[in-house]
Amino acid sequence: MRREAQLWLKASYEDLEDAKDALLRKRWFRAAFFAQQAVEKIFKALFFVVKREEPPKIHTVTELYLLLKEQNFSLSNELEEKLYTLNKYYTVTRYPDAANGLPSESVDREEAEKAVKIAEMVINECEKILKQ
Repeated sequence: MRREAQLWLKASYEDLEDAKDALLRKRWFRAAFFAQQAVEKIFKALFFVVKREEPPKIHTVTELYLLLKEQNFSLSNELEEKLYTLNKYYTVTRYPDAANGLPSESVDREEAEKAVKIAEMVINECEKILKQ
């Protein structure tokens, strides 16, 4: 695996760890943000393996996924349908004007736990390809 892909993969693992830590600290908005980041980064790692190119400078996980899908990469149907859930956490968890208030008041426990679970599932599926 290319060094760049390894770096994105390691960053993805670190973000997933931060997401789980935020759950323990009941920082729901942080958990959701780091879950989104973990998926974004593992998808960017996949660009080096699946598309054999640098990842684009975009942050929408569904958009990254669709670009990977052009090269016959795909997640399970169940997981693919859940990806869109993570998109909003890139902005609403960071900016008061995107959240219509404090980011800390924009995500509840259920949403955060769901986001982290989705991230874990995506990472597990992507690892199979990255470690071939």
